[in-house]
Amino acid sequence: MAGIYIASTAPRAGKSLLTFSLGVLLQQSGRSVGYMKPLGRLPQKHEELMGDSDALVVQEVLGQNIPADVLTPVMLPQNLHGLAIAGREQEDGENLTRIHNAYRHISEGKDVTLVSGAASFPAAGRFAHVDGMRLVRELDLKVLFVERYTGQINFDELLFVKDMLGEAQIGLVLNDVPEREMRDVYKILKPWLEGHGITVHGVLKHEPGLTAMRVSDLAYGLNGRIVAGNAQASRMVNGFLLGAMQVDNFMLHLRNRENCAVIVGGDRADLQLAALHTKTPCIILTGNMAPSELIRTKAEAADVTLIMVREDTYSVARSMSRILRSKKLRDLAQIRLGIALVEKALDKESILRAIGC
Repeated sequence: MAGIYIASTAPRAGKSLLTFSLGVLLQQSGRSVGYMKPLGRLPQKHEELMGDSDALVVQEVLGQNIPADVLTPVMLPQNLHGLAIAGREQEDGENLTRIHNAYRHISEGKDVTLVSGAASFPAAGRFAHVDGMRLVRELDLKVLFVERYTGQINFDELLFVKDMLGEAQIGLVLNDVPEREMRDVYKILKPWLEGHGITVHGVLKHEPGLTAMRVSDLAYGLNGRIVAGNAQASRMVNGFLLGAMQVDNFMLHLRNRENCAVIVGGDRADLQLAALHTKTPCIILTGNMAPSELIRTKAEAADVTLIMVREDTYSVARSMSRILRSKKLRDLAQIRLGIALVEKALDKESILRAIGC
């Protein structure tokens, strides 16, 4: 039996995406797969038990049926009372014992057990003495990193943890690489990493569909109110454009952009009308200003959702950037898209060789 700890040096790198995709690919190759997330950050009650919402999604994708509090034995405290409880448990060693017991139960009879890390490696969980480094050593796991590419990666952190882990480190998957930078990643970054002892098992290209979200979910996240086009609120959004320019320039930027929301002042009827002649799925009206009846009517006819919010245009833009960056994979079509992306780019066999499986 082999165990792989999926880690990253920064949050929101794509750990869940890599975990459930790798798990599905291993299952398709005939291997039995177990899964757990020792430390949870997103509490969700499932069948009267508290677990981590990301872990529950991954478990469902992999067809596993483990109680939520076994799947995620330790939850990060959400308030001061929870912090006090966590403090007592770390003194008693209860957290580590629960994780040990859960891992033993989940991994029994499995060819490979995938263990998803939380936030950033190795610090996350240190407050309760269940940080990533300790878990890797206690559970005898191999560590596979996934790093989101943002024009660069955390070179120092990767080299530091590689030295700390020694032979437990089995390599890296690069995630979210723009098409225009693929050549440099393969010709410069990949050889550099491998020259420093970090095998690159795959390079996942940027896929806008993975960060898309429903218009209705966007309205909820912005504390907005849908005032027209409610029937089309299931359409997907994967970016946005600020309507803070002249109409001609605005149309030039927006015309060829698919699934792009428009954020515009509630008093800019000219830009609102222009946006209704494009492919935008929704228009976000800022400043708590309701649209005119003409705009409502045209939006309904064009199958465009209008969302009215209180904040100003630039505050809404900041909120929307945050919401899209933190978007979690929940939609079945997106999960399938993610698995297909990983299957195309990942060298699964090199990972199996690295863990001796």
